[in-house]
Amino acid sequence: MDTENSEANLDGAKLREDLAAATPEEREALLRETVRAQLASILPEATIEDDSNFLENGLTSLTALELTRNLMTLTDVEIPLVAVLEYPTPAALGHYLAEAFAAVAEDDAAPAGTAAE
Repeated sequence: MDTENSEANLDGAKLREDLAAATPEEREALLRETVRAQLASILPEATIEDDSNFLENGLTSLTALELTRNLMTLTDVEIPLVAVLEYPTPAALGHYLAEAFAAVAEDDAAPAGTAAE
């Protein structure tokens, strides 16, 4: 594995910038493609489609951990490992990540000092 190339591929600054400027539909498409790309790098022998099941393509607990770590690095969104099982396709996980990214961005945009009473 080429560590230098892998680290370059995990610089998510451009992705996060694109996600922040995207519509919800564009955000979901970007994240679906990001999931597919990361999965393809982890499972290079698998053909990854939007509806490809991760486990049927050979994802193991170790590669699932690698996938979630890579996606967390790219998006700055906390992703529980169980999300890979609950959302077992690039389309489903992309949708989940789009909603999670929007929620994090919304929380970050909330004015400081506004607490619920």
